[in-house]
Amino acid sequence: MTATAPTASEPAVSKPNTARAPTLAGPSRVASDEVHVWCACLDVPAETLARLYATLAVDERNRSARFRFQRDRRHFIVAHGVLREVLGRYLQTEPGRIGFVYQAFGKPDLGPEFGGRLKFNLSHSAGLALIAIAPESNVGVDLEYIRAQSDYAELARYFFSAAEVDQLSALPDHLYAEAFISCWTKKEAYVKARGRGLALPLQSFTVPLTTDPAQGPATLQAASNDIDQAIRWSVHTLRPALGYIGALAIQGCGWRLSQWQWKMRPG
Repeated sequence: MTATAPTASEPAVSKPNTARAPTLAGPSRVASDEVHVWCACLDVPAETLARLYATLAVDERNRSARFRFQRDRRHFIVAHGVLREVLGRYLQTEPGRIGFVYQAFGKPDLGPEFGGRLKFNLSHSAGLALIAIAPESNVGVDLEYIRAQSDYAELARYFFSAAEVDQLSALPDHLYAEAFISCWTKKEAYVKARGRGLALPLQSFTVPLTTDPAQGPATLQAASNDIDQAIRWSVHTLRPALGYIGALAIQGCGWRLSQWQWKMRPG
């Protein structure tokens, strides 16, 4: 392997990468009624960082170079490199050969050469990443590290629906931060699944404040003027690691959710 870990001044150069990725433990196919979520730690050795960087496209390398702090740059590289590695497993394709196209609001899809076989989404926060994989159904995932902040109530009043604000206001102080982040991740996951960005206001729909994955998925309550109001969405609470809350939103109901841990094996 000749690639080296990037520095802020390194030029973005895209070279063909035919090195085979180490074998991952976990599934290599997703059934028609399944959705898979992979969790990955983004703090990796320099050799792993270099290998993942070598699989990125020019635009991904350019985006990584724009980060001011090295930690953020490294986490971006690993998150997007792991995404390629996981997708490559399902597609039986080398990670560096996977091409993406981008929707009007920036959501990535697989290139047309893959025939729309899979839908995916990526989120990362505080050194951890989640990757959702689904068969031809729109999917979104979001992840946040739980932090106590004094402005959660103000943010809720600005971004959340009236019903969500009322539910949050009724909670004791020690439960507020976790419930707020649970609500936020569900809303973000749904917006990402829809692929409409800021064109879909967060306060225009209501999600449950569930923080326990054991309670199962909830059905999204869409606003009455939503053009997709007749389509049901499933929203899952995720707790991938201590101190984190995530959410998965996927079009339709009756999905079987399974979760997997990405681990780097010796190449």
